[in-house]
Amino acid sequence: MPLIVFAVACIEVIGLIRVGGVIGGMTVWGLILITAVLGLTILRLRGGAAVTAIVVSLFAGRLTPKQLLHRRDLSILAGGVLLIVPGLITDVLGCALLIRALFTRRNTQRSVKEERDAIDVVFKVHDDAPRE
Repeated sequence: MPLIVFAVACIEVIGLIRVGGVIGGMTVWGLILITAVLGLTILRLRGGAAVTAIVVSLFAGRLTPKQLLHRRDLSILAGGVLLIVPGLITDVLGCALLIRALFTRRNTQRSVKEERDAIDVVFKVHDDAPRE
């Protein structure tokens, strides 16, 4: 895991240097600051509610690890964190996750809960009483 983090950091630095050579160092510096502020703002506005929703769902047993990957809240959290990390690759991934969260329907989260809480029973009514 530390090797992956180190490799991503090296790729990010190389990418920032190359892009800085093309569009200018101050422009790259400005982009890094703008995306970091955007990520912090997203986490500040939606991060607490997202963490609370995920933790409550996990501890209540309503959310499996497979369902966790499809949660809108997780996309918002990961996208915000990736925007804070300086670099082009992490910014693109963060924006992609935020766009995914933007176009994910909220109804899918509710339908999973309602589907787990529903009991489907087939029954017959036997009416033995005489009819008048």
